[in-house]
Amino acid sequence: MGENEVRSAQRVVETLRAYGVRYVFGVPGAKIDPVFDALLDSDVELVVCRHEQNAAFTAAAVGRLTGTPGAALVTSGPGTTNLATGLITATTEQDPMIAICGAVARADRLKRTHQSMDAVAALKPFTKYTGEVNDPDNVPEAVANAIRAATTVPRGAAAVVLPADVSTTPTGASIVRPVAVSSLGAAPAQAIAHAANLIRAAIRPVLFLGIRAGDPAPCAALRELLAVTDLPVVQTFQAAGVVSRELEDHFVGRVGLFRNQPGDILISEADVLVTVGFDPVEYDPRLWNTDPTRTVVHVDEVPADIDHYYQPTVELRGDIAATLTELTRLLSGLRLPEAARIAIADQRAALRRIDAEARTHPQAGQALNPAAVVLKIRDLVDDDATIACDVGSHYIYMARHFRAYQPRRLLFSDGQQTLGIALPWAMAAAMVRPGTQVVSVSGDGGFLFSAQELETATRLGLNFTHIIMRDNAYDMVAFQEVLKYGRRSGVELGDYDIVQYAGAFGAKGIRVDSMEAFEDALKQSLTESGVTIIDVPVDYSRNTELFAQLHDGVVE
Repeated sequence: MGENEVRSAQRVVETLRAYGVRYVFGVPGAKIDPVFDALLDSDVELVVCRHEQNAAFTAAAVGRLTGTPGAALVTSGPGTTNLATGLITATTEQDPMIAICGAVARADRLKRTHQSMDAVAALKPFTKYTGEVNDPDNVPEAVANAIRAATTVPRGAAAVVLPADVSTTPTGASIVRPVAVSSLGAAPAQAIAHAANLIRAAIRPVLFLGIRAGDPAPCAALRELLAVTDLPVVQTFQAAGVVSRELEDHFVGRVGLFRNQPGDILISEADVLVTVGFDPVEYDPRLWNTDPTRTVVHVDEVPADIDHYYQPTVELRGDIAATLTELTRLLSGLRLPEAARIAIADQRAALRRIDAEARTHPQAGQALNPAAVVLKIRDLVDDDATIACDVGSHYIYMARHFRAYQPRRLLFSDGQQTLGIALPWAMAAAMVRPGTQVVSVSGDGGFLFSAQELETATRLGLNFTHIIMRDNAYDMVAFQEVLKYGRRSGVELGDYDIVQYAGAFGAKGIRVDSMEAFEDALKQSLTESGVTIIDVPVDYSRNTELFAQLHDGVVE
């Protein structure tokens, strides 16, 4: 080895470290163990997981929560293919992460040999960037460019495929200084002034906030705009928490699943709709914009995705926060007409009635009302708490009833609606937000998709509560089958003993049968160290009736 040369595997770790990556989640194997070995000499934290998919989920959650990618480190063959669901979830939902994947030696690349495969072809559909490194001198730049791709809006997953012989070959190449993705300026001043004039002339203007509105700078700028205007706000699920408690009078609901929610009604009546950081994967415009000629102001870093139902009148492309700051200057003091204020108050009252109705029916026999369970969680957690929601019927109740007051505190998978994400997301939150409350919520089906990581969580000494809303079925599929065919097929599941299951992994399991018992268990778990799993029987008998109000095709 030359004086300035080290193994390429070490350059991988050095480059990750230079770009601020602090957590690597992985499952070891012979084709990637040089990188595992190099991590021993670094302060980057290595978390050995029980499955590669969960490693990807957790790495992506670190990216969502901190803005800096987490990394997944896996071996060749099935180690790499097991990442696929985690990568497509991260890319669809714009969570920055990077995967480092081992591969067979270059000499075996085209042979029919152990774990040989075209990893680039396998991963490319699921990522923003995938590259295979065939020269050790290219390793640092490949990792750096993957990180830059993952953190460029729209964010997502990136992957580097590293043949085993490349990772052990010395190289003198390195990244001397990390180059962050450059920031944009505000949208053109003339376009901002035009948008401000449209908003000032509007009778019922509405702000419609999407995923990128939850980034720190845009969130702060939006709150400044709300503080000096009467503008009402409707959010997608990913924008949950942008409106603070102090500004709650501006909040008129979260949209994305049901027809004719208060937020949907306000959007439908808006004469000027200002979308901020909105991505169509969050809520397809065909479901909410029945009038393509409506005046729409598009505020975002990326160009609008034009289709029949989304044709912006003005496109304010640039740094979202800088653009909003200029809009705030031009709109300060904006007051809405009395008719608009009355309409907003009416829809806010409708929001309160939805919650009030749920609170009046907490229990039916031995099972609890899922809406009342969600409201109880909302009552007991702090505004700083992180709530990770899995996919299932409970997800729809969480979206409908749970309120958040800080961004990136209420976490949904609404792009891919991926089962099993809640527990790995909670683990990431417990790692990057120590000392705060962390609660994950799943059904009994989704829980077992990633429950093996309970061992990882207890090994790390993490503190969080996981709530299982149990009905022993894949109910989100079941109610759709009933609506379509009048009967259910392939959705029944067996029961399992959560007390014994949790105990086997060093966690605490509790099964409750009343709202009072659930409240006591949740209160206790929020003050205790370690991982607590609370099993709550829920009554989904009203789902078919309630979910007939869902838009077609929004849940799978």
